Amino acid sequence: MDVESRMLLIKSEPLEEVVTDDELRQLLETKSRPKHYIGLEISGMPHIGTILANGKKINDLHKAGIETQVLLADWHTMANNKLGGDWERIIRASKFYRELFSIFCPDTKIILGSDLYKNNDDYWKTLIQLARRTTMARATRTLIIQGRSEKDVLHVSQYIYPIMQVNDINALDVDIPHAGMDQRKVHMLAKELFKEMKMRRIVPIHHHLLPSLSEPPKTTDSATKEEIVAAMKMSKSKVGSSIPIIAEDEEIARTMKSAWCPAGVAERNPVLELCRYLIIPLEGELRVERSSEHGGDVEYSSYKELEEDFVSKKLHPVDLKNAAAASLIKRIAPIRKRFESRKGEIAGLFQP
Repeated sequence: MDVESRMLLIKSEPLEEVVTDDELRQLLETKSRPKHYIGLEISGMPHIGTILANGKKINDLHKAGIETQVLLADWHTMANNKLGGDWERIIRASKFYRELFSIFCPDTKIILGSDLYKNNDDYWKTLIQLARRTTMARATRTLIIQGRSEKDVLHVSQYIYPIMQVNDINALDVDIPHAGMDQRKVHMLAKELFKEMKMRRIVPIHHHLLPSLSEPPKTTDSATKEEIVAAMKMSKSKVGSSIPIIAEDEEIARTMKSAWCPAGVAERNPVLELCRYLIIPLEGELRVERSSEHGGDVEYSSYKELEEDFVSKKLHPVDLKNAAAASLIKRIAPIRKRFESRKGEIAGLFQP
């Protein structure tokens, strides 16, 4: 595959940003198999964005000749006081995340944070060197990566978190750090620190985050793009916001039925975004089944055509939501069946 073809595959949706195109092209021209990584906090029951959307982009990168890695950030989870900071619970939940990514991204190396840090003096030496060059104000600007803001009451561990994330990129010898758009600030911090310390060059990439299926929250005019994305994204903890990766068919149908999807409105419409960034890229089409009196069955292999029909009200929100639900049910069923006998145990790991 030539460089331009690899570029197109890497930049395909749901990717939203490359920092920068020229640097990515140069990397692909000079390094035969660059290293990628995405780090995931073990913060709750994985949903379709966690596994399917992230996994889609990871698999794209693998096809483009990139060495892909998933870091299951167990220490970060404890630092951010997720899962009650219970280490045994975090490790058990991490194993579940590992199983899920092994199913959906079989060609990707999966690493546990605690394994990376164990007996690794160089990691901790570099962490201190990075921390010495990071002011509190600079670290505070990255807090959005933890779902936090400057107004929250924070603990010292939450200020260590972004420096660890920067150091993970170095420790894993990463060329292409990858995350959702809400992680952009920490990647820019990494890029700046690495340049200051003459450590390495990186090409961060950021994918579009699936929005919550609930009505979008109001945002202020002063909010940054990262803050808006973080406020709108699917949440593992909010009822009706997301679809768990092992959801029953009835739960998927129920959640989609109540999803925010005003007739004729495309802007910030989470059901349309679900079709654009997940369903059509994964399935190749969205199939809408409806009676002949309501227009009959129709298939959309192009998101543009889907949006045009929805905005012109040729496609009713109920039909769109039913079609999206049917597609997700089909995609999730084999994954759910894999964990059927352990579903109660798994759900218990993520209870408040």
